[in-house]
Amino acid sequence: MNRNLLGIIAAILLLLGGITHFFGPGGNSASGFAGGCIRVGLVLGALWLALPQILATAARMPGWLLGWFIKKQLPPQNTTNNQQPPPPVNKQPRPRRRSSS
Repeated sequence: MNRNLLGIIAAILLLLGGITHFFGPGGNSASGFAGGCIRVGLVLGALWLALPQILATAARMPGWLLGWFIKKQLPPQNTTNNQQPPPPVNKQPRPRRRSSS
């Protein structure tokens, strides 16, 4: 992740949200767009500030711990002996309730 690019995107979003809020057309859609740009810009700005510390923490973390947080996909099951998977179980429908009125 490029830190400079992250800071530039955060600044552009904050600037775009501020301009839209103060000089944009009035209405709910414009204020919603401005609010969304400002929120995302603030989150990306916080990530931009914390990125060196996040990368340092990820570099010190053992591989097995990282694998525990990010589950690896299980390998596909070996079906070389031409066995068919069991057919799905069909449930019987529940009887309908009768009204008491």
